[in-house]
Amino acid sequence: MEKKKEERQTELSQTGLSRRSFLRGSVLAAGGAALGLAGCAPESGGAAADGGAAAGDAAGAAQGEAEAWDKEVDVLVVGTGTVIHAAIACSELGSKTVLIAEKDPAVFGGTSSTSGGGHALALLSFDADEGIEDTREDVLTYMRLCGDDRMDENVQAAFVDTCDEFAHWVLDTHGWAKWGHINRAFSDYYELYEGSLPGGFGHGSWYPFSAEGEQLGAPKQWPVYQAYVDSHENIELSMGTSIKSLVTDGTGAVVGAVLDDGGGDMRVKAGAVVLGTGGFEHNEEMRRFHLPFPYYRSNGSPNNTGDGQRVGAKIGAQLAHMDEAFGCPHFDTDPEFKPGVFRYDAPGSDAFAPRGFPHSVIVNRKGRRFADEATMYATFNRSFGVYDTGTMEFVNIPGFWIADSVYAETFLLPGYAPAATPPEFVVQADTLEELADKLGIDKEGLLDEIAAFNANAANGTDPVWHRGKPVSVDTLAMMGQFMLMEGATLPETVLGTVEKGPFYACRYVPGMMGGTRGGLKVDANAQVVDVDGSPIPGLYAAGNCSSGVAAYWAGGATLGQGAVLAYLAAKHICGA
Repeated sequence: MEKKKEERQTELSQTGLSRRSFLRGSVLAAGGAALGLAGCAPESGGAAADGGAAAGDAAGAAQGEAEAWDKEVDVLVVGTGTVIHAAIACSELGSKTVLIAEKDPAVFGGTSSTSGGGHALALLSFDADEGIEDTREDVLTYMRLCGDDRMDENVQAAFVDTCDEFAHWVLDTHGWAKWGHINRAFSDYYELYEGSLPGGFGHGSWYPFSAEGEQLGAPKQWPVYQAYVDSHENIELSMGTSIKSLVTDGTGAVVGAVLDDGGGDMRVKAGAVVLGTGGFEHNEEMRRFHLPFPYYRSNGSPNNTGDGQRVGAKIGAQLAHMDEAFGCPHFDTDPEFKPGVFRYDAPGSDAFAPRGFPHSVIVNRKGRRFADEATMYATFNRSFGVYDTGTMEFVNIPGFWIADSVYAETFLLPGYAPAATPPEFVVQADTLEELADKLGIDKEGLLDEIAAFNANAANGTDPVWHRGKPVSVDTLAMMGQFMLMEGATLPETVLGTVEKGPFYACRYVPGMMGGTRGGLKVDANAQVVDVDGSPIPGLYAAGNCSSGVAAYWAGGATLGQGAVLAYLAAKHICGA
């Protein structure tokens, strides 16, 4: 790795280019072809598809009027989440000059850097070390089913066939030792689907490990990626910089972009643009237009406002799966319910899954359970979309999490607080009747439901929602430790009666783990395609602003598909 770096530094010095002279200069000298796009620029000419000013920019650049561009690079990468792999791979595989634009002025890595850091990957050469037996046919069948048979199977195949190559490239580039797991909890999120890996691990939650054997979560991965960027003269990082529009030539090829760095427009000529701007969950209008039922919370970056989807659609890019999100329910941490109010909320995220711990249930306003409480958050979140034709409403929004005192003696309450000092959004009552009155739950329905649940739970069964199947058990095994009260023992079952007062409850609402998952439709090279399915030259997308490869199929699906697509984009750009 050090040798590669020295060779690139020598190449740059021989051409007389430095980070400052190459990327940070003011306007390029007229006819600055010395900064040429190394064979990856589409032929230019004609007007832009972004209106008058951008049209002038593109036409001027095509005629050699250098004043039209403020910077010129081989590759423009927008975002620093999983798309960072595109920037690094373009440097490693093709010695490209790269400008990275990050919308946040301070946070490098976006939502990715605040995630757990596990990746959903398939067919790794490390499978045998982890006791995993898998086949290409099985994983593609499973991914197709997870995506409700709506995904591009060519993209899925490219992902599966590239996972191991990507994994080894990451290790070689950063000096890490292997990919592996930290425990055997969690099988695939849709464990009943054909092709799912039985027992433990599944396809998800792969982590890189350092040469010293340390498991590297996201907070330890992204500083390494940033250090790579900072140490390479051919890469510039511009924080606090967002994309405003794409610039195209007369053929429709993308030849650059207009950025906003806080000091005005910055016009960047680029042989390729790779978008990694995240989802659109913090854009109220896009949520209303595209999502099939109301969402209330996300722990995704507030910068996720659909920038990539917007600029792509403006030049004719096709959008796909805009009705979907990486689902994760949230406890409503507001003391009062505010219908329709969406906001960023990390503390309320139910990633640690107390909804499925013993001696607790979730019901709707009719007092009825509506899902296996211990299933994975992604699959549970889909149950909020049930529409009741009798009452003309999404009857499960909000839901209500209810637990008894046996739960409270064993686990923390939502909000990570003990029952002795409950959060203000948690309602407490001595009886279920009193609890129903306080929360507006149908009292008779609740009492009937809890009685039936208790009778079955006492026998270790759940004939209605099948709580206690493999994923349910994995949830308790992995997540219970994070919510366990000091001195308490982790139960062996996810089933337990709800009958001993006092009782505790709070509202439970649909939310997202990282954001929406619909975006620019891409092909097997991560190239964005137009409405006819033809690739738009010069434009790529990865992560949550793209159509991706599957639904929330396993732990780390957001990182896995974003990272591999970013790598595929770089390979195509570099002709690797």
